[in-house]
Formats: sequence, C-alpha cells, structure tokens
Amino acid sequence: REDIDTKAQPFILLEKHIDDTLVLQHNLFTNGIGYLNLLFEAKHVPYELISYMGILKSVLGFISTEHYSYGDLFNEINLNSGGISAVVTSYADARKDDAYQLKFELRAKVLYGKLDFAFQMINEILFTSDFTDEKRLYEILAMLKSRLQMSMTSSGHSTAALRALSYCSQTAKLSDLMSGLEFYRLVDRLESHFEEEKTDLITKLQKLMNYIFRPENLMVDYTANDEGYAKLEREIEPFKKQLYTELVVAEDYVIATEKKNEGFKTSSKVQYVAVAGNYKKAGLSYTGALKVMKVILGYDYLWNNVRVKGGAYGCMNSFSKVGDSYFVSYRDPNLEKTLEIYQGAVEYLKHFVADERTMTKYVIGAVSDLDLPLSPSAEGRRALIAYLAHETYEDIQRERYEVLSDSEEKNKSLVGHVEAMLSQDMLCVLGGEEKIEEQKTLFSNTENLF
Repeated sequence: REDIDTKAQPFILLEKHIDDTLVLQHNLFTNGIGYLNLLFEAKHVPYELISYMGILKSVLGFISTEHYSYGDLFNEINLNSGGISAVVTSYADARKDDAYQLKFELRAKVLYGKLDFAFQMINEILFTSDFTDEKRLYEILAMLKSRLQMSMTSSGHSTAALRALSYCSQTAKLSDLMSGLEFYRLVDRLESHFEEEKTDLITKLQKLMNYIFRPENLMVDYTANDEGYAKLEREIEPFKKQLYTELVVAEDYVIATEKKNEGFKTSSKVQYVAVAGNYKKAGLSYTGALKVMKVILGYDYLWNNVRVKGGAYGCMNSFSKVGDSYFVSYRDPNLEKTLEIYQGAVEYLKHFVADERTMTKYVIGAVSDLDLPLSPSAEGRRALIAYLAHETYEDIQRERYEVLSDSEEKNKSLVGHVEAMLSQDMLCVLGGEEKIEEQKTLFSNTENLF
C-alpha cells in the first residue's frame, strides 16, 4: 500500500464568466483540439415533457435543417469536426440528499481553428431543424425503438438495475424516463401509433426547444488551453443572442418515486436479477471503504456464489456517494436462488476474514478505479461532474485515505449499508416468462418486456 500515491488527482478547473454566462475552463494540453460542452438547465421543463427530451436528443443533428439535408448535415459535421452530439444528464448533489441538476448538453470536438464551424453547425441544428419532416421523424423513432430493444436484450443488467433504482432515486427515475424502460414504452407507443401521435409529438419537440435553449439556462464547459479559450470568448455572445426568449412558465415539482417490484418477461432462458436501495435513507453516510467492499463482494462473495456456483455469466454491485446501491446478475439461469445469495451478503460481511496481504489486494483493486488514465476530454469531464455535484478536492482526498487505510474490521462495520439496501426490498427482474411466472409472488406486477 505504501507504494500507492496518497495524493488524489486534482481537478483542473478555472471558473470564469463571459458576460453573465458561467464558463468552466479545463486548461490542459489537448494537441490543438477543443472539447466544447454547452449545458442548458432543464430542471424546469414540464414533467409531462421530460421523456420527450430523450427523443429530442435523438432528433437534433439527425433531421434536415434549412441549409442541409440530414445526410449532408451528418457529412459536413464529420468532415470538419470530431462530431456534435446531444445528451441529457442528471447530476446528483453529493452534499444534499435528493438534490440534482438536469442538463441538456450539446457536445462538440473540434480543432481550435474550427470552433466557429462548431457554433455555426450548432446554430443550424438548434434554430433551423425541420421537425415537420414526418417521414424522417418516423424513421428516427423506428431506429430508436430497435436500438432500445437491442440494448435491453444485450444489457438487461443495466436496464434492471436502473429500473430498480428508479423506485427510490430521483436521478435514476429521470434516467429511466429519458433512456430506460419508461422511455422505451413512450417510443414504442409513438412508433406504433405514429399517425395519431405525430402532430402532438412535433408540438412537444418545438415546445421543448423554447423551454431549454434559453440564454439564462446556459453554462459552458470547455477543455482547451488559453489559445483555444481565446477563440471561445468571441463565440458566446453572438450565440446567446439567437437563443429562445419567448416567455415560458417554469415548473417546479418533485420527482415522485415508488416501489413497484416488477418482473419483465422475455423469450430468453436467462434472467437479469436486480435489487436496489439507498443506505442514506437509513441514516448512513458514504465512506471510501465502500469502494473496497464493492471489490470484495464483486470478486469474492458474489463472483463465487452467483457466477461460479450459480452459473450466471456475471454479477455487479454498486454503492454510490449519494447512497444509491444495487446488486445485479447478468445472464443468470436462476432467480429466487440468486435473491437468497444477495441476502446472504449480510452474514458474509459479519464473518468476513482477510489477512493484511489479502486486504491489500482488495485495496489495490479499489484504487485502480480511482487512478484510471484519463484523456484530456475525460479529465475535463471528471472536473465538470465534481463541480456540478458540489464535490471538492478535500472530499476526494478523504475518500482516497479511507480506501488506502481500509481494514478487515472496517469492512465488517459496513454490513449496515448492505442491510439497509436489502431491507428496502426493491426488486426488478428481466427474464424468461416461465421463471418469472414460477416466482410470481415475488412481484407486485409482471408484464411482457416487448
């Protein structure tokens, strides 16, 4: 352990302003490439439009504009840049329970000298996209539906874990609404009943543009050295002048969560079994030792019992800084047996034994997650996430000390975190129809996945 650096990697971040717009600069060597991220606050979008943001991000840049067909637009962007993409992300607050920021992001990767091109293309996409092209809208929905089905089939563990977390976590509920199972239900309905839904869909997409892309909602994140930053200063003001200013009524609401305990039936012979909860709701706090416990559970207890003895292809666990936690299996022939193994994690931790050499191996496994080599864009993104989560350098330094000083006794003391998660009894399974029907009493609701 003494060979491991005790200092956490600092955040490279300068907080600046261009006029009244917050700009975060990550002054790093990027070999002349600027990584631009325009973040628009989307927390006040009406609740009924949240899921439609998932469709909007799939439409922007993939539909014809005033000067380009969608094919020409794609080619023009990729000939002159590393791409422009739209994403929607929720950032949980590390300091305040159930607090988060919801951002609609436009990301571009360009050479410093092409920054004006990136803004030109973003303007083209934001202000001249033709949402009335019904044929193209239907094509995008059909493609989106197909991709979601493929994703849920091949990565059912991610779908099940997110859905289970959405029963207790606002940020997980948002992700489910915009990219998970709830989002798939919306896409399926719009694609299957396109003729009846298309007018309403177009209206909602145009309404979203007005709610999101406003000057007061904008913050900018830019990974580039000072030469690259100087070029950014010239672009922000002209861009802001074009943003939407039509009066909208901002809505404030609480994202309601509820325990649903669902079983989603597929034609598969394997299951993805997820249980979830939040240890902070039991009054427990985060410690870096949870990162070591994750390694211990993942590579010893869950691995040996769910994978080696149970025959599943894999198993994962997570205990996040905001309390959201889960166990999930991957391509698992079992269901009830796996749930019994999850419950057995409590006894395993109570009687956990490891000598110093074994503990050091677990600590090194946890540190490898903290010390991943980062590209300039990833290093900038790491600092941005910490900034939006209100996480300081002192927080990550303390977490590192907690990882490096972890011990057998400390891990035994974390049994309460696992008990808290399991006692909340939140379950979601994607799996074979026969297996789910056999264990129907475990669920409040069962339905076909597709």
